[in-house]
Amino acid sequence: MTDSSLRAHVHQAANAGELRLPGRRVRLISTRRFLLYVIASLLVALPMAAISSVVHGPGDPVSAALSPDPRTPAQRAVDDAQARLLRAPNDPHAMGRLASAYLQRARETGDPTYYSKADALLAVALAAAALDPDLLVTAGSLALSRHDFAAALDWGERAVAAGPARPAAQGVVVDALVELGRYDEAVAAAQRMVDLRPDLASYSRISYLRELHGDVAGAIDAMRLAIQAGAPTGEATAWSDVQLGNLYFATGDLDAAERAYERSLKRVDAYAHGHAGLARVRAARGELDAAATLYERATARLPLPEYVGALGDVYARLGDAAAAEREYALVDVERRLLIASGVRVDVDLALFDADHGHDLARAVEVARAEYAIRPSVHIADILAWAELKSGDAVSALRHSTKALRLGSRDPLLIYHAGVIAQATGDADRARELLWRAHDLNPRFALLWADDLARRLDDLGPAPSAP
Repeated sequence: MTDSSLRAHVHQAANAGELRLPGRRVRLISTRRFLLYVIASLLVALPMAAISSVVHGPGDPVSAALSPDPRTPAQRAVDDAQARLLRAPNDPHAMGRLASAYLQRARETGDPTYYSKADALLAVALAAAALDPDLLVTAGSLALSRHDFAAALDWGERAVAAGPARPAAQGVVVDALVELGRYDEAVAAAQRMVDLRPDLASYSRISYLRELHGDVAGAIDAMRLAIQAGAPTGEATAWSDVQLGNLYFATGDLDAAERAYERSLKRVDAYAHGHAGLARVRAARGELDAAATLYERATARLPLPEYVGALGDVYARLGDAAAAEREYALVDVERRLLIASGVRVDVDLALFDADHGHDLARAVEVARAEYAIRPSVHIADILAWAELKSGDAVSALRHSTKALRLGSRDPLLIYHAGVIAQATGDADRARELLWRAHDLNPRFALLWADDLARRLDDLGPAPSAP
């Protein structure tokens, strides 16, 4: 199918996009979102683009459909980098700058086809300048974006060797080590990074490592420092506000979380992550119509599977089963689109599958395979939950214990561990863990908050403090 015929197909389908949802207002599905519904039948493997087509940017229908305003900061970066490369088509640094701009654009739009464009540029640039630290950092960032963390670590270590004074090189190493579950090494690398430059990038990594180790107060302090060090209207600062909001949400401080999410929207207009954060707060407060509206805004601008699935959960709770199933189907379409662009997302979506009872055998298989490569606490938790849902409580208990080994205070991980303990007959351990999750945030997840309350009613009062 040619580009023009695909455009016509999508346009024709989108013109019929008014859907009356039972008990809800009529809403029009945008061409961008409708493309994701129809792309399942159109999805093919993406070939490596020729450099000439990469330089001329995202002219394909998928990019056009997923992209927001064409002159956002990331798009301006792409335009400037394209112009620079057209003036100097053999300059590997110009290729690297455009590749980096494509990664920024992918972050802004959620369009994974930018990864293929960046990959094509980097292959040529690195062939000409294999030891350039900036190119190595960009290659590491691409591997991180594609969730290929072993490759990211290799690129990051090369970048550190080529440019030991570059904090960004240490940042790639930190992120890769964290995702691979090598936490002691990640802490050491983060310390080197903050010693080189105490700024938003280094403070935010310190915050995440503190969070992983159960030091939520310390994580909040470090994230505040990151925000203070950031540009007032920068996307990175807005992202840090969202992460601060997530930390407050995990502790049950919904008011502080709401303020942090709202600040992100003041820094970046219509910031999708800010809208999604506010949607979590509204859902936790039982304001489901408001939550749906906010998730709709988030997914219209940035249709990430995490947000699309959350919108489906809100629709399901509102009793709109048809709308919920459409969103859940869209998650699977996005899974295939991401995989076609070289992104390893199976294990990330295994949790969605386990939560919703979708192909549990596959969820366990991919989680086990990923855990063998990167035994992080989050992969251990996903594997444990998938094993429990598939009926293997013994294996689930073993991996749940691994998931809590750093002292996490994430109420979702603690809830999972409590449910698994109860399934294995350890009522005392279940009571302890489930009350711990409750005390952090009793409305930690729309899917499981009511189940938590029911289990606590069955298990009885919280254990007395020793």
